[in-house]
This record gives sequence, C-alpha cells and structure tokens, in this order.
Amino acid sequence: MKYKGLLSLLILCFLSFPAFGATVSFLMIETGLNGRNQAIQYGSLWEGGLMEAFFNAGFIVTNSPITRMENRPDNIQNEFEADLDEAFDGGAEFFILSFLEYEVQGNALVPQRIIIEIYSTVSRQLIMGQAFPAGRGRDVNEEYRLAVDAGSQIIPYLRNR
Repeated sequence: MKYKGLLSLLILCFLSFPAFGATVSFLMIETGLNGRNQAIQYGSLWEGGLMEAFFNAGFIVTNSPITRMENRPDNIQNEFEADLDEAFDGGAEFFILSFLEYEVQGNALVPQRIIIEIYSTVSRQLIMGQAFPAGRGRDVNEEYRLAVDAGSQIIPYLRNR
C-alpha cells in the first residue's frame, strides 16, 4: 500500500515539471544609434525579459553578446550565418534575432520597436517574425514586463515544431 502512494507522488512530481527542453539561442541587435556609444539599458532589459519568458516556459536559453549596427541589414541570413552556425553547433534548435530600433529624439536615444524573428537552425528557415512596441514602459520594471509578455506571445509558434 505504501508503494502505491509513493508511486503516485512520483508520477505527480514528474508531471508538474515541463518536459519540453528545446534549446533557443538569442542575439539582440540594437539599430539606429547613429554611431553613438552611449550606455543604454534597453537592449539588456529586453534580452533578459525575452529569455525569462522562454526559460519559464521550459526552454533552455543561451545568448550572444548584444550587437550594435547602424541599420538592419537587407540579407539577414547572410549577415548572421556565422551566428546561426554557432547556435546549431551548440545544439540550439531555434535562433532568435531581435532588432531593437532606436530613434534620436532631442538629445536622447529612445527605443521605438523591437522586431523578433525566429529561425530554425536545422532548416535555416524563418519560422515567424513579429514587431512589438518598445520604450513604452513607465519605468524599467514595466518595460521588463513588456519584454516578458512579448516573449510569451511568440512561444506558441515553437511549441509544435
């Protein structure tokens, strides 16, 4: 009789943990900075929020250092082929490119939107791309929450892949 209770408890514990475990590699790119080297926290904030959403959903997450570019490149797959190869070699099933676009308003750089694109590392195909507003939070905590919410909205695109 004791064994039935113990077995039931073990089964319940096993079922309470997500068993998805796909690996996702993130690369955050800040654009529109016009060569300015100001310290801006939005890239780290958005990257952290997106990664938290995926981690909480049961994904294994990795990231590359945040990159800055003047403009978003026309041919994304050629531009980031080495990063995609590195993600694949590291065992990632998905590669997420995030382009955080800034605009100069007066003397300040203000994020306007973030474009999130998800690629399969195996097929090298774009799975989905979606834009979200950025810089709309009243403070850093609210902005972080917006990033987590954006991540939660794109996770379903990967569940059935």
